Amino acid sequence: MQAIDNAMTVSDRLEIERLFNEFSWCVDHGDAAGLSGLFASDGVLCVGGQEIKGQLAIGDEASRRSRIPGRKTRHVWSNLRVVSMDDHSAETTAVQLTFEQNGPERPAQLRISDLSDTLRRDSQGQWRFARRLINREMTVASAE
Repeated sequence: MQAIDNAMTVSDRLEIERLFNEFSWCVDHGDAAGLSGLFASDGVLCVGGQEIKGQLAIGDEASRRSRIPGRKTRHVWSNLRVVSMDDHSAETTAVQLTFEQNGPERPAQLRISDLSDTLRRDSQGQWRFARRLINREMTVASAE
């Protein structure tokens, strides 16, 4: 599969990068409303074998995760590739690093995941996630 990054405008590239950055920020800082707003109203988030459908359900799950005592995450993404694109939709891939700690006395873990996204432009011209698949490829436990 060959990327088509050269077919997109600079503005589209920046907006898609902003979308990915906001996803990481919202997840890491417990902003469930902000996170759900990054998805189309019928958007789907697939993570950890769970498929969460719709903005409300995505926000509820994000809120639940943010309330887990002692849980802290930081997400970093890279290697954005645009696989296909037209005026209203795009298919992308990227890599995500997730650092997670479940309590201050526990060692952090690093997860390396592949991201497969279907993006859709909303009626205001903003890119939203129509479907985000986070597929864990590796887990690295830090030394104690």
